Amino acid sequence: MQVKVFESIDMASGLKMIKQELGSDALIISTKTIKNGKLGLLGKPTLEITAAIDTTMPVAQSYNNIPDTFRLTKRKQTSGFNRIVDNSVDHLLDSDDGNFAGTSLADEVSELKNLVKNLTGEISQLHGNNKNPDPSTSIFQQTKKSSIPPRQIAEISREEEIQAMLLDRGINDHVSRQITSLLSKNLNDLDPNSPELQTTAIIKIIQDLLHVAPPLFGSDDTQQRIAFVGPTGVGKTTTLAKVAASYLAAHSPSIALITIDTYRIAAVEQLKVYGEIMHLPVDVVITPGQLISAIEKHQDKDLILIDTAGRSPRDGLSINELSTFLSPDLNIDKHLVLSAPTREAELLNTIERFSSLGISNTIFTKIDECSSLGVLLNIQIENSIPLSYVTNGQRVPEDLIEVSQNRVAELIMSQNEGPLHD
Repeated sequence: MQVKVFESIDMASGLKMIKQELGSDALIISTKTIKNGKLGLLGKPTLEITAAIDTTMPVAQSYNNIPDTFRLTKRKQTSGFNRIVDNSVDHLLDSDDGNFAGTSLADEVSELKNLVKNLTGEISQLHGNNKNPDPSTSIFQQTKKSSIPPRQIAEISREEEIQAMLLDRGINDHVSRQITSLLSKNLNDLDPNSPELQTTAIIKIIQDLLHVAPPLFGSDDTQQRIAFVGPTGVGKTTTLAKVAASYLAAHSPSIALITIDTYRIAAVEQLKVYGEIMHLPVDVVITPGQLISAIEKHQDKDLILIDTAGRSPRDGLSINELSTFLSPDLNIDKHLVLSAPTREAELLNTIERFSSLGISNTIFTKIDECSSLGVLLNIQIENSIPLSYVTNGQRVPEDLIEVSQNRVAELIMSQNEGPLHD
């Protein structure tokens, strides 16, 4: 075999040079572009063509029937496999003269030819051209069809839809997965065309996850004492007034109001206004001793409600100071007032910081400002403190909801579009 490298300005002139020197039976082995000049940045690029001709093979026997278009084959230097292996290559490889391109070259081309034929068959089977493909010869047939029954696939889809709905209600990913898992056991019994039945089933699961404990007013003759504690701006004073008005309407006027919120004069005045409207006594105390005296003063009352100054969860000293007022010996239930629109992580942090007071219940305010109420469930899952009230506006006493498990579950699953009023 004679191999020679040619340089030309383009392929057309290069082919002409090869044909003139090696003849029309020459085979192009490779092509590449060479940049001339310093560092290859200047000068006109040159095309380098490597061509070969088998000088020992009788041309008449091997090439008489090969069209001119296949005698000079251009092979592009690309990353894909662009050369077509056809009968003309077979003819060259099957030549009686075993010296063409050497034995190794012939083997490589033959292997490439078989690869292309196999790939062609695989692609045909993939597109459905082969009606009866043989799984033993097709790499695409090695992927087995899903063994999941259609009914189970439908259930998986429904589970995803249910979880998406729970996430939309503000229920976090962990809790929504827990609910979906519990519900999936009964999916077969639920009509997929009845969203109401599905929602009812979800509400039943949610209510079983909730822990609520509203005050049991009038359950015995013991005086009940409730203190409202929490961060600033969550609505402690307004909530106290709502509870007082609700008790006044449902039970009796045997109520006394006490405030130790001496940090804000406006808060004291606000509570006094509520007291005047409801004709209830209001006492202002500054020291723990005065609080004890005020409680003793109103020992004839059935209910004592105590307002406190807002404390930042990060202000441990102020929380400790508050604990000196609310001594366990006084048998005061501490209800931690939380604003529902607050971020979940901050709510959990607030509960942790105020836990040193011995919190007995939580109250969520401003639920009318939330587009979703899943936070009520999320917080319940993370801590064991029961919920006593939720508030849904500024009206006294209307915007106060004494909770039950079912009522809270219904609120969570409702699409809150604005103020919620009973």
